[in-house]
Amino acid sequence: MSIFERFRTIFKANANELADKLEDPAAIINQKLEELDDKLDRAQGALVKEMAEIKLLEQKVRETEDGVRLYQERAEKAVKAGKDELANKALEEKARLSATLSDLTRQKDDQASVVSELKADLEKLQKLRDDFRNRQSLLSLKEERAKSKEEINAIRAEIDPDHIGREMTRMSEKIDRMDAQAQATKELADQKSGSDAEAAFRALDSSDTPVEDELAALKKKLGSPT
Repeated sequence: MSIFERFRTIFKANANELADKLEDPAAIINQKLEELDDKLDRAQGALVKEMAEIKLLEQKVRETEDGVRLYQERAEKAVKAGKDELANKALEEKARLSATLSDLTRQKDDQASVVSELKADLEKLQKLRDDFRNRQSLLSLKEERAKSKEEINAIRAEIDPDHIGREMTRMSEKIDRMDAQAQATKELADQKSGSDAEAAFRALDSSDTPVEDELAALKKKLGSPT
């Protein structure tokens, strides 16, 4: 493989990866639906135009039918009046209008067939559009769920259960040490308080020694002032 082919392969691979990242499913679906709505609008416009054409043909058919009846009546009147030449002209005009009527009737029938096909196609497009709308709602929900799952999985990937467990154990041990230290401090404080009280009691008890008691008794016996 030449260097240029390798670069081309790398470029295509990177371009495809970038396109996948930039591709937004919801935006693409919306774009396709907008294109379908545009086609529906154009189809409806074409249908309205063809239906209007039928109306014009129907009007022309009615006018031509009226003309055929008119010249039939004129031909009959001319015959009754003994005017064969005028009757022939009326019949010729009737024949011409009858041919025109046949052509107009054929055009109207053909137009009606076109309109019927357009209506059927339009109904199919509308059903397709409605189906796509429903699928869009489902796909949007599915995309949201997928994004939520991806976010949750990313968060889970960032969490280290072992590390958290070790930290919890370390904190628990630290709290236990703090509690033990507090208990030891309390015991020392209690011991110190008890020792001070005991020393006070001993000092009180030793304030009158036996020698002093004996001296006081001797003074009392001899009558010496205390």
